Amino acid sequence: MINFFRKIRQNLLAEGKTGKYLKYAVGEIVLVVIGILIALQINNWNEELKDTKREKLILKEFKTSIDKDLRLYEDNYTWRLERKKKGLDSLLYYIKNDNNIPDTLFKTFYGMMSQNILLTYDEGPYEALKSAGLEIIRNDSLRTAINRTYTRLPKLIYFAHSNDAERYSMISSLENKISNIKTFKYQDDRISAEYEIKVNQILTNQDFLRIYDLQANKYDTYTYRLKQIKSDLIDLKKQIEEELKK
Repeated sequence: MINFFRKIRQNLLAEGKTGKYLKYAVGEIVLVVIGILIALQINNWNEELKDTKREKLILKEFKTSIDKDLRLYEDNYTWRLERKKKGLDSLLYYIKNDNNIPDTLFKTFYGMMSQNILLTYDEGPYEALKSAGLEIIRNDSLRTAINRTYTRLPKLIYFAHSNDAERYSMISSLENKISNIKTFKYQDDRISAEYEIKVNQILTNQDFLRIYDLQANKYDTYTYRLKQIKSDLIDLKKQIEEELKK
């Protein structure tokens, strides 16, 4: 009988130890799971921080690029357009007032009127963003604005240049009717070219007046397209600056 009670007591003790072991094991598993979750969360935070830094860097590159383009337009294109406009206005004054104009003055104004512009922009940041993936920009509206702007810019420039090329061909053909090109060779082998007017009453000549209209149209196209490009870039720059403040 005594041995029977001893066995019962031993079994109860064994069962008590097993319960403690189970509790300990469960506790260990819980701690491991919590540790894994914390590690995953820290990793997510680190990845999010890296993505944020990368996004900020890309947006700063866009802002720098846009600022450079806007300075180029202001420092380079503005004075070219002003020069072309001055040539057009000066010639128009003589045309309207039916005044004779000295050849040297005509050539000066004609050269100013013939000023050309090659529209361009920096596409580097956008090409880099496309290679890395547009989803880097997490703000949906900003991502859409960037994509829309840099998809639209090539079209604006293409239309301006294609129209310009067509007018250039027409102007060259008409210029052959009103002028000759005389070349001069200097002693140091430098070559200079100069237009020589070969028609009388140049200001009333129909070929010249057609050239004038084509050049005036080119000026309007340059001005309009450049205004569109600048407006698009300025609007995008504002959105980027707002995002960088966050």
